[in-house]
Amino acid sequence: MASPRGFSTSWVLFSSSVVVFATLCAAISPYAPGLSENFYAKSCPQAAEIVEHYVTAYLKKDSTFAGAFNRLQFHDCWVGGCDGSVLLNSTATNSAEREAHVNFGLRGIKEVDEIKAALEYACPGVVSCADILILAARDATVKAGGPWWPVALGRKDASESVDLLADGNLPFPVFPFPLLVQNFARKNFSAREMVVLSGAHTIGQTHCNGVLPHLYNFTGGNNATDIDPAMYKGFATFLKKLCPQGNRTNTLFIDSTAGKFDNAYYKNVLANKGIFITDSTLITNSLGKKLVTSFAKAKSSFFEEFAAGMVKMGNLGVLTGSQGEIRKQCQFVNHK
Repeated sequence: MASPRGFSTSWVLFSSSVVVFATLCAAISPYAPGLSENFYAKSCPQAAEIVEHYVTAYLKKDSTFAGAFNRLQFHDCWVGGCDGSVLLNSTATNSAEREAHVNFGLRGIKEVDEIKAALEYACPGVVSCADILILAARDATVKAGGPWWPVALGRKDASESVDLLADGNLPFPVFPFPLLVQNFARKNFSAREMVVLSGAHTIGQTHCNGVLPHLYNFTGGNNATDIDPAMYKGFATFLKKLCPQGNRTNTLFIDSTAGKFDNAYYKNVLANKGIFITDSTLITNSLGKKLVTSFAKAKSSFFEEFAAGMVKMGNLGVLTGSQGEIRKQCQFVNHK
């Protein structure tokens, strides 16, 4: 039988090992402090199932919601963090993020509110709007044929939303490669991660508003035939039929395999068929072209890195614990 002294020493060593192991696990966690995959395990165990049910129903009616839910996560997280601020309505004294120029044509707000209503019925005051956006983006991607990734939850909702912050943080569709790199670097994302996350356009839909600078007056010389020279002329002719000069509201798909999450986006960009300037600019840089070529050949690599990028994005500026609130309706702050 071991002596009490020996037992004590062993216990100290064991305890120290546990502390070291726990510290290491915390250090390598891919999630921001306060977030966990089982955050709602006791308070609302059916939360993820409810979100998935509604996302499935929306995509069955309209597959373009896959891109809409992806866009909502990006446009939320990139402006002050993943706090649901993109969902808030403007007030008499404040113009919210949704009114920003860069958020033109933003979709899915009403659908997120419907999901929120279902969660409020099942678990009142528990699941945040910010977490709904994260879950919906992941589920929509998977159902469109894309990769799955683990989702950590526990975010709180912001009570403020300002349009100028959106226009000052989100990349505009006319950004050239250097500006895109700078924009992503401000959020601690590399040029490689920028090219990877641009791949979300594979399930995207856009209004002509973002395409017109490609097709008319590209160099600013007030010439209607001034097309982006990086665009394949036959493709430009095709796009002009969909987007006549001055028409900002017609819609078109960004990818040739509309509604399917795959690597066709990169193949299109390589063929000089990028819809936005931010797409075509990816191959104007040697690193960008190398990455686009690589992802056009290897879908599995794109999927793996895209999933990692979405997890990383979900950590941006999160409100947890006593910060923020759990909004009862996603478009309105709670009444104090």
